[in-house]
Amino acid sequence: MQVTLIVLFAHWCPKCNMMMPVVDEIEEVYKEQLEVVRIDIEKETEIAKDYSIQIVPTFVIMKQGNEVMRMAGIIGEEILKKRIETVIGK
Repeated sequence: MQVTLIVLFAHWCPKCNMMMPVVDEIEEVYKEQLEVVRIDIEKETEIAKDYSIQIVPTFVIMKQGNEVMRMAGIIGEEILKKRIETVIGK
């Protein structure tokens, strides 16, 4: 897969917990075109630093190893789907 959605979150974050069902749905809908990677910033502090995370959840869309889009906070499912579709070329 050439497109990856990286979800940086924390278990203590209410907004993250609200977004996880949306992430699960997106993972199911786009399973053939998109890899979803969940990163707990509490366990992976170096990765959080590498991505300069200041707000959780943060969603990073990568294509062929390059960051092409970044969003943070609560994002509507349809908005997130449209952004992903833009990147995967639907």
